[in-house]
Order: sequence, then structure tokens, then C-alpha cells
Amino acid sequence: MSLEILSKQLKSLGADVRLGARLAMRRWKQLDRSTRSRLELTAVFSLLPLSAALAAIAAAPTALDLDSIEARPIVEAIAAPSISGQLQDLGLRSESFVREARVQRGEPISTLLRRMGVDDAAAEQFLRTDASARPLARLAPGRFVQANIDGPGRLNWLRAYSVDGGSSSTSTRVTTLSRDPEAPSGFAIAESMVDLERRVELRSGEIQGSFFAAADAADIPDSIAQQIIDALESEIDFHRNLRRGDSFRAIYEGLYAGGEYLRPGRLLAVEFVNQGKAVEAFWFDDGSKNGGYYAYGGRNMKRAFLRSPLEYTRMSSGFSDSRTHPVFGYDAAHRGIDYSAPAGTKVRTVAAGTVEFAGWQRGYGNVVEIRHDEKHATLYAHLQAFAPGMVKGARIAQGDLIGFVGSTGWSTGPHLHFEVKIRGVQVNPLVAELPGAEPLGESQQAELVVAATPLRQQLALLERIRVAALTR
Repeated sequence: MSLEILSKQLKSLGADVRLGARLAMRRWKQLDRSTRSRLELTAVFSLLPLSAALAAIAAAPTALDLDSIEARPIVEAIAAPSISGQLQDLGLRSESFVREARVQRGEPISTLLRRMGVDDAAAEQFLRTDASARPLARLAPGRFVQANIDGPGRLNWLRAYSVDGGSSSTSTRVTTLSRDPEAPSGFAIAESMVDLERRVELRSGEIQGSFFAAADAADIPDSIAQQIIDALESEIDFHRNLRRGDSFRAIYEGLYAGGEYLRPGRLLAVEFVNQGKAVEAFWFDDGSKNGGYYAYGGRNMKRAFLRSPLEYTRMSSGFSDSRTHPVFGYDAAHRGIDYSAPAGTKVRTVAAGTVEFAGWQRGYGNVVEIRHDEKHATLYAHLQAFAPGMVKGARIAQGDLIGFVGSTGWSTGPHLHFEVKIRGVQVNPLVAELPGAEPLGESQQAELVVAATPLRQQLALLERIRVAALTR
């Protein structure tokens, strides 16, 4: 039965094919001669690739033919190059290497050269004896040094990069010793300026003892730690209010030259959690000389009056109505605050103003008094010496150097006596209501948000990393 059905289907298909062929022929005959010629030519060209492929297949050998081909090894003698010739070429070739190091504390130039692989008596003699080489012969600890030497240790050039300069500097000074055949000594000294590369560094830490100890443990440079204090001292008392477990995160610039780290640059952002309260500060170019630090909303983190005239020290005697005088032994009021610090420690003014007095005053010894406005004045006593330019009428800015801690006048040891006066009356600097600094304008606030948002995100990332490390 199935064969009959298949036969019927084939007959139907054959009838359809014949009908289609008759219709195609009828349509072909209706075409004009020129059209039929173009179609015929097109068909011929379209079949050419297929014909070529068929011819290639026909001409190709069969698999059986390929298997019957006999494999024959080919052996050719190749002469090996002469080892002695290669050694001679290496001996004639002049190669040099660059070694890098940082000067260690108390390290003389001869020891530094040997540590860098330099074996050059002439260069060492020049560095020790030539006056022009003194900047290289007396390098300070931490200086980054590069030396270019050849295989036997002969010195081609020596470079020392300066670590001086502020956080806003864009270049650094480089002192170079190089060979000079025309010089009588065979060497020459030159100085040049090299552009600095700024890279962003991220660090975080936790208070276990002092802030500077925590900063050291977090590998934060001292200058960045001091900038953190400067940025946040209006909100956090680093002398008295730090607690074990307080944490901080900092983003700052690292300054590089020739791919090597030279020194820290500017603190860009910081977050400090003190007794559970988080405080943020972001550096912003507000149009002033060195910019300033602001909260995310635009509030100025720098008060019109700094909390302390010393960058980091401890209070040894507070403001009181009665205390035993350390020199004379009687009870008397102490109308200021004493800060214990080593002799020679820098003393800064807590606010901008004009010098009203700089000289000697009986028990105060060397003293500077500064008028800040019609209402406020500050006094700094027992100074060892005055900063240059401390004369009556001199204008000074907040944070400017005014003198150095000493023990002049009625004093039993090096310390700074500090007073704040409001309308001529001495008040307690720790509780006195002092004016604040102006916040940013609306347009600058918007610019601050744009600049601070990515820094804020990076600070949050540092905190997540710290928490993840604690929960391992």
C-alpha cells in the first residue's frame, strides 16, 4: 500500500515539473533576442568558478597517492659559530648599568658608592676633594641617588635628587656628576630641574597610642601626618581627645622623579573617626595662596584661630585662678596655657594679625604680642629667639613662624606660655568663643562637590577594606 501512495506522489511531482518547464519555455520565447543573450552570458560566467573547482578536484592526487609518497630525510651540515669570536665581541661591547639607592643615616659617600657597585678611585677622589662636588659628598639621609656604571664598576655619571620643596612644587633639583674629558679633573658637576610626577597614595590606620605612632605604622610620612592635624585640628584635639580604636583614612600625593618616589606632596582628603564621630576634610583650590581644607558641604575646616600655637605637643599647665608659682613658690593666677616642648621648637601665630610688641618683658622674657582685630589679641612668651621680621607693625598670616620655644624670663625649663585676650582681658583659650572662618560661596561649593566626590568614594573603599580585614 505504501508503494502505491509513493508512486502517486511521484507522478504528481513529475506532472508539476513538466508544467513548470512548459511555462518557463513559453516565458523564455516571449523574451526578445537581446535579453536572452544577456541572460545566457550571465549563466556562463556564473558557472566558471564551479568548473574551475571541479577541474582542481579532478587534478588533485587522491589520498591513496599521498600515502604512497616516500619520506626521505635531508641532512645538511651547519657550522657552529666560534665561541672565541663571541667572547671577543662581548669584550669589545661597552655595556652600562643604572643602580639606585637612598642615602642612609650617617653614610659617607664612599660607603654609598660601594653599596651601589661603584669601583672608581678617580671618581671617589673627586667627590672627596673638589669643592664643586660638595653637594654630592654631603648628601642628607633619604636622598634618592642614581649611578650609571659599566661592568668593572667604572662610574659614568651620578645623580642626586633633591627632597626639598613644598607640596605644590612641580619640579625638583637634580645634581649630576659626569665624566668630562675636557675638564682638568676629568669630571664635571651640573644642576638641572626635573619635572615631578604626582601619584595618588591611599593609607589607613588605627590609634593604639599616639597619632604619630599610628601614622608610622600605616606608612604615612610625617609631613602628611602634620597636614592631617592642620586640616582637622579645629574639630579634633590631637593633644587630649584621641582614644584607642579611633581610625583614620588619608589620600595624598606622592611625588616621583624618574619613576622613583622622592617625597610626599599635598594631603588631598582625610576622614578621622574620633570617639565614634567621623570628620572629613577635602583640599580645595579656593583661590588663596595654598588652597584650604573644607567639609563636603563647603564649611571651612580652618578656624580663624588655630587651637594651638605649636603643631604637636602637650599642655603642661592650664588656665587657672590660682596655682603655685614654679619659680617663687607663692599662689597666683595663671592667665594662660603652658605647652611643654623642646627648646627651639617652632612657634606659629594662631591667626592673622599685626605685631604689637616683640621684645623683652620681665617675667615673660622674650615675648611677642599680636593684635588680630579690635577685639582679639594673643601673646607668646619665654621664647628662645624671634623669627626674622618680628617687629612692631609687621603683618603676619595665620600659621606664620613668630619664634622658637625657650626658657627666658621667669621659667624653670623650655616651654611656651600662650595667652588669648578679648578686649584686653585674658581668657581660657580652650573654652573661649573665637570667630570662625568664612565658608565657600555657592559656585565654589558646587566645584568642591565635583572634586571631592571621587575622593569620598575612595575613602569609603578604604573603610570597607579595613572592616573586611578585621572580620577575617
